[in-house]
Amino acid sequence: MTDRSFEDGKLVVRRHYKAGREDVWDAITTPERLVRWFLPITGDLRVGGRYQLEGNAGGEIVRCDRPREIGLTWEMGGGVTEVLVALEDQGDSTVLTLSHSPVPGELIPNASPTTWGLGAGWEMGLNALEKFLDGSLPDGAAQDWIATASHEDLVAAGVQAQQISDAWEEVLG
Repeated sequence: MTDRSFEDGKLVVRRHYKAGREDVWDAITTPERLVRWFLPITGDLRVGGRYQLEGNAGGEIVRCDRPREIGLTWEMGGGVTEVLVALEDQGDSTVLTLSHSPVPGELIPNASPTTWGLGAGWEMGLNALEKFLDGSLPDGAAQDWIATASHEDLVAAGVQAQQISDAWEEVLG
């Protein structure tokens, strides 16, 4: 289940995962695991250090409270925003809350079928995290299995991204 909100320039996505908080934490902070469902990351991966996601954003890690919260700057296209990921224990599950701010509302929905907005971009990644945690992703790096995906799988991903974008349009009103 995904909860979405947008208020005062802050995009918030909240997801439940059937995995322990330590497992989710390791999946979002360990480079060898992150590459499986998201992107390769390089840099000085500690508070005050700088990171770079291959072909995407970079920035500074501004806070880290293992296994509860990680905050970082998101630097891309000349802009600097903040991303905070918080993990909350719920028995044998974990609630992940991602907030990204400040962001203009017009960047959240998809700009076109091939240009995803922030809403679909974050949520498609969080969907892949769920599949990684439950063991249903193909072996190897995400970039590799996406590059070799079938036409049908790519179409299905496009449909899913559009459904997410439509849900964000409703949130934005």
